[in-house]
Amino acid sequence: METDVRFKSGRYNLSGVLHIPSKGKLPYPAVVMFHGFGVNKSEFRFIFTKTARCLSDRGISVLRFDFMGSGDSEGSFEDMTLYTEMKDGENALNFILQDKRFNKNRLGILGLSMGAVTASFIASKYRTKALILWAPVAYPERIKELILTKKLKSSLLKKGRVYFPGMGHYLDRKFFKSLDAVKPINYAEGYRNNVLVICTKDDMTVPFSHSLAYFEAFHKNALFPRLIIFDEGGHGFTNEFSEKNLIEETIGFFSETLL
Repeated sequence: METDVRFKSGRYNLSGVLHIPSKGKLPYPAVVMFHGFGVNKSEFRFIFTKTARCLSDRGISVLRFDFMGSGDSEGSFEDMTLYTEMKDGENALNFILQDKRFNKNRLGILGLSMGAVTASFIASKYRTKALILWAPVAYPERIKELILTKKLKSSLLKKGRVYFPGMGHYLDRKFFKSLDAVKPINYAEGYRNNVLVICTKDDMTVPFSHSLAYFEAFHKNALFPRLIIFDEGGHGFTNEFSEKNLIEETIGFFSETLL
């Protein structure tokens, strides 16, 4: 069963979809998904939707939702920072924790790209039982190098915000400051449970060196950290092999650690 849900994060109502298994016993294990930069709760080619449905078929509930200012959630994308997304992540997890249908001792977290920053923070803070990162951003400050041209930097300095024509959104200087300030590797070092990182060698957006950095950080305290690197698929796991195997590895890992 799939149900549209709304929950509060500060003064904003966030939009989500809750996947409830048709089999299994209450309370269900649950996974919360955190999408990447500039997308929404369905993600690239609906890969979050596909994965959530597969997990639900296995008896694992899933919440996928839009961060403030993204998708169908309230708020302006311009006001988004890593800090607002981390706060949204806390409220999403609390939404699950307050529902007696879900087992608070069998929680999983999944984060894609920049969503991995929030995923690492939430998993570490709440000591969730399992964590998966897809093509994760380990060094947010490097995003500036990727998206800010010399012209856009000049505009940001003058106006305090900058418009990205390809995205159709403004970004505020607070967003770029948060990229410098938040260090997700520190959250990874503090995580103590089951973790899997999946990436591709040909990711031109977030190089797989970010995944290697996470993998090394997780070795500080995590239980048997795992790393899977596909040869091809790019940042969005865009070919048939990488998408199929990404979903299969994810389902297998959460089934093993949460059921």
